[in-house]
Amino acid sequence: MNTTAGRFQLPEVLHDNKANLSTIKTTNMIRKGIPGNVGWNDGTWTAMDAIEWQLIAIIKVLPTISLLTDDLQAQLTELCAARLAYIPPLTIDPIRWLCMIYDDTDNASNTIASVKLRNSDYIDCLSLTYLDGMSSASRDSGKGGLVQPDFTLVNGEHITEILSCFDGEWVRGIQFVTSTGRCSAIYGTFEGIPAISRSKGGILAGFSINTKKHPTWDYLVSGVRGIWRYDVLPRVPKENDVYSDYFGARTGYGKGFNDRALIGNSSSMYISNIEVRSGSEIDSIQFTYNDSKNGTDKIKTARHGGSAGTHHQFELGDGEYIVSISGRFSQQYLSLSQLCFGTNLGRISEIYGYESGQEFCARAPLGENGRNLRLQYILGKSDSRLNGIMFAWTPDMT
Repeated sequence: MNTTAGRFQLPEVLHDNKANLSTIKTTNMIRKGIPGNVGWNDGTWTAMDAIEWQLIAIIKVLPTISLLTDDLQAQLTELCAARLAYIPPLTIDPIRWLCMIYDDTDNASNTIASVKLRNSDYIDCLSLTYLDGMSSASRDSGKGGLVQPDFTLVNGEHITEILSCFDGEWVRGIQFVTSTGRCSAIYGTFEGIPAISRSKGGILAGFSINTKKHPTWDYLVSGVRGIWRYDVLPRVPKENDVYSDYFGARTGYGKGFNDRALIGNSSSMYISNIEVRSGSEIDSIQFTYNDSKNGTDKIKTARHGGSAGTHHQFELGDGEYIVSISGRFSQQYLSLSQLCFGTNLGRISEIYGYESGQEFCARAPLGENGRNLRLQYILGKSDSRLNGIMFAWTPDMT
């Protein structure tokens, strides 16, 4: 015991009584017999006589965060809340008779292992299974539809985009895109308006799902939002891509398509040729791609639409890419009626189709480097003609 000025000297009789040390407010202690820097993992224990042990009763347990100041607690709460976001924004309508809502926020700190679906021309059931074995709340009360094989994620793979189609009352179709560039099947139909749900830097952590009772098929999915988490990946592939609005028929449906399934996460694939078949409407569209990493390799997309109409093609030169698309679409005939493409070099394609229906124009936004993004791929729906289309812009390769 230190006996320098200002320090308290224990009575000799209490010198070895450690229980009495708790009554001293100011003291210096020197440990003897063990290293001065001993820690919890050093395997060395100090000895204490059994008669000096005291029973401690735990009467209350508090989270560690409660030991912090109120300001630090508030900052940690804000940081925790910033990890998650609802996209589209969470604006919940009143939960009325024969409507239900399910939310995965409680599981959002876990990692998704697979998606479970049951669908017909509607989405009957949609739920998640997490790596720890937890599952979304049951929302499998519908009577119709077919149970699909699970969409299973591999180790390190996460869902980064959702493509869904909403007809104004029900979710009619849905597709998932992952961090590896893999696309699921399109489940259901593309009746209504396709839309992309994603959040820059985020991965899917859960769903917020609305269901409503259908007059024939019991409860079906009437709305779905992603719960996105930002503390997993430092950067999400193709997070700087930009999607245009949807142009085309709102009602009626054809076969949904998404050329992201061909592009994956590539930034080196570029459009080298555009083929259009048209008469009084746009019958089909098809792209040919080159890959700057694979030299002369050329890849063709599926033809989106039918084989009627006159065949046209618009070939792009080296360093040339599409920066604008104008056209028209007809709600009456459920198809695009006109298309025209413009490039970064100022060239304009022919005007394909006829001048009927509602006009539209899609222009490439500016990227972070101040240059125009380039058209990389399309998504939409088609039957014997091109029903509707969205354009995906990506940063210029240079």
